[in-house]
Amino acid sequence: MKRFTFSFLALSVLICFSTNTGAQPNFRQYPITDTFTNGSDVFAEDINNDGYQDIVAVGKANGGEVAWWENDGEQNFTFHSIKQNFYGARGVRAEDLNDDGEIDIIAAAWRDNTILWWENDGNENWTEHEIDTNFVGAHTVDIKDVNGDGYMDVLCSGFDYYGHEGEIAWWESDGQIPIGWEKHLISARFQQSPFVFGADMDGDDDLDVIACGELNDEVYWWENLGNETFTEHMIDNNFDAAHTVIAKDIDGDEDLDILGAACISGKLAWWENIGYNDFVKHGLGAFPGALWLDAADFDQDGKVDLLSAGMGSPKLAIWQNLGGNQFEMHFISSSFSSAFCAVPTYMDGDDDIDIVAIGYNSDKISWFGNQLFNPDYLDGPESVAFDHQRQRYLVSSAHEDCIVAIDKITHVQEIFKDGLDSPLGNCINDNVIYVSVGEELKGFDLETGDEVFTLQIPCIQHLDGMACDNNGFLYVIDTGGKIHKVDIANNSYETIVGSGLSTWVQDCIFDPFNNRLLSVGYVAVAPIQAIDLETYQVSTATSTPFGNYDGITIDQFGNVYLASHYSPGKIIQYQADFSSYEVISTGHNQPAGLDFNQYDNMLVIPNFTGNTVDYLPVQVTGENLITPEVDPVKIYPNPSNGKFMLKLEIPLGNDIDISLINSAGKQVLSKKVNCFLSDRQQAIDLTSYPKGLYFLNLKNASKVYSEKLIIR
Repeated sequence: MKRFTFSFLALSVLICFSTNTGAQPNFRQYPITDTFTNGSDVFAEDINNDGYQDIVAVGKANGGEVAWWENDGEQNFTFHSIKQNFYGARGVRAEDLNDDGEIDIIAAAWRDNTILWWENDGNENWTEHEIDTNFVGAHTVDIKDVNGDGYMDVLCSGFDYYGHEGEIAWWESDGQIPIGWEKHLISARFQQSPFVFGADMDGDDDLDVIACGELNDEVYWWENLGNETFTEHMIDNNFDAAHTVIAKDIDGDEDLDILGAACISGKLAWWENIGYNDFVKHGLGAFPGALWLDAADFDQDGKVDLLSAGMGSPKLAIWQNLGGNQFEMHFISSSFSSAFCAVPTYMDGDDDIDIVAIGYNSDKISWFGNQLFNPDYLDGPESVAFDHQRQRYLVSSAHEDCIVAIDKITHVQEIFKDGLDSPLGNCINDNVIYVSVGEELKGFDLETGDEVFTLQIPCIQHLDGMACDNNGFLYVIDTGGKIHKVDIANNSYETIVGSGLSTWVQDCIFDPFNNRLLSVGYVAVAPIQAIDLETYQVSTATSTPFGNYDGITIDQFGNVYLASHYSPGKIIQYQADFSSYEVISTGHNQPAGLDFNQYDNMLVIPNFTGNTVDYLPVQVTGENLITPEVDPVKIYPNPSNGKFMLKLEIPLGNDIDISLINSAGKQVLSKKVNCFLSDRQQAIDLTSYPKGLYFLNLKNASKVYSEKLIIR
């Protein structure tokens, strides 16, 4: 899978820009929990003000629970319970109710007939306060400034399973400490009102109210006339078993339309606001168990798309807005069952809109990353190789059937080559990446992506890990117990090892210091085996106390690294002479074909079931037996606030043209430098430029060198 490069590699110009707008939305699921019993509502908000979106939810767990999941910025979530035995917990929102700069939590419980809020002291300590303890069937809540006095008020719908009555009401905040609440009734017309939403429907700059009635199939809005008085307007009285209604501008005409979902009838619809309290209904067709319909511009084409969730199948879907009130449905996930609610939000720090969803019968909460601007194609990452010339890692993503290129600095992903059937082992030789695909070895030009090599090799099992020497040969593992030597120039192979290897041999590495291969297998207490490349004899380099190895690599000092699936997944470092070992990292999720980036002393670890790549800096010692080629240009610190130091590791001559290209491919700076400091250093001040990714190009008489830099 891995190799060392001894030839000089020049930097090439690389300018990338996105042309994704209007593309079909594509999402990747990231589980948060699968143990939150009967979750019924979810909301995304930065609860602890650390810059990362956290998750708030309610469900039936522990007699009715209000909880939040803390996001550490790496999309690891820690569970915190706020309230248990909140019988019939149904609706939840997060908002700064008392204007102290901290996000509070508000929830309703229909069996307890109660609305509560929890005050956040800034250290995630919560003080419980009552809003109403006698609101029959308290169901869903919305937090808006209803009367325009600058204080956040509370809207709630009533859903009485027994008396079939349901009020729509709001509670006025007096803005004091502690907050005092005064209830105002908007309507008692509905039989079972499952949802309420506040929005300015008539464009008069005050807050109106939308709600629905499940038993009488109605959707209404109430016009705010001021002085706590509302006038009702019917939108629809034939939306069978209406469950959810919200307001968004769907058609881009700068007024708010209505979106609705009806669970029992399995209907989705939106009502176009054509002015003067008139609405035109647009049905979206059958959607079994429809519980939710929301909207956002998921494909960034300037048109608002729709997001639906339901208890039936399909469970989650995006309805891409094609214009002219036409929508095309795309399934998000068929594995996320009994979806009860799904909300658009920003989860991963890029500029596309993600989704958070909660499942009722599945007990799941997941977020779904929008792949528009910051795609994630890692699904079963099996092996990785470092492409130094282009400063990227190339990862075989077995379940995505592709090779993924990951930028070394930003970790932004793009597909290098797709259409491969479960690619496994890979390695780079000269300007080609070779990859194992079933019983076939393929090679792709690193610059163009074109297929430049293919060779069929009949296998007992399948081809997997591989290594390359410095003489034009590859060594490829057959997991059935063979190693094949591939002559690249002649497109041929011979089997050099047919027996004597560990059961389920997985990976090998070329050891240039001893002219041998080192291999490991997926078996308990597996040894490291050595294959002499003169005689092809197999011997034991050392026994090990671990096993279930899926990867092996080596650094420039001859130290050897193993990836073990033994729980918790661990990385083991052996000294070059195998005199000692150390477990240098644990907690990996089935670590696989790892690689050592000798230029940065970085161990790169694909996690096969974790669907991630870990980057582990390693302090290595010993006699440097391999000298990597020199990078002609270095920029540091990188990333920075805009002040960089440019250093030339080798002379590039006088009269160097410097240009700065932004991520859209536009040149934003051009200057000539003809005098570097004596140590070939030059300060560059880019603090006046917007934050983001740039490419700094240096051109001398014969070449252009390019380095990525990030202003943050």
